[in-house]
Amino acid sequence: MGMLDSEADDQIFSKRLTKTDIGVRLSFPMEALDDFEFPRGKDKVEFSVTDGMGSSWEFGLTRRNGTRHSHPKPVLSSGWRAYVQAKSLKKDDRVILKRIKGKLVSKTRFKVQAQRKVPRTIKLFGKEIHAEAWVDVEELEPEVSASVL
Repeated sequence: MGMLDSEADDQIFSKRLTKTDIGVRLSFPMEALDDFEFPRGKDKVEFSVTDGMGSSWEFGLTRRNGTRHSHPKPVLSSGWRAYVQAKSLKKDDRVILKRIKGKLVSKTRFKVQAQRKVPRTIKLFGKEIHAEAWVDVEELEPEVSASVL
């Protein structure tokens, strides 16, 4: 899905996923909080993101209160697990959150990108070079189950 010429993406953060990010909630970088406006007196903000296929997702970003939690780092909780399951994300995959700025739109929009590192072989000056590259999960073939009937 192409972007209009009048739009630009600004990366908010990129993160390699941990077991907790996959199974429970996404630990959100503190420095990325500046891109979100929390309602006055609230510790949670809901926002919409668009993925690489153009599908829309609703995420809830929570600032954990330091008096109630020993680790007050923000987390993506609501909506995150549905996204993880739909994209079949795994530990060590990478998620990138971007802010989309458009000339015609005053409201901030967000884009989420999930990637997996896959082996690639390229030819350079007639020689094969084996390397790994980050590829959007939507571009990968669905994994075939190895179940025996």
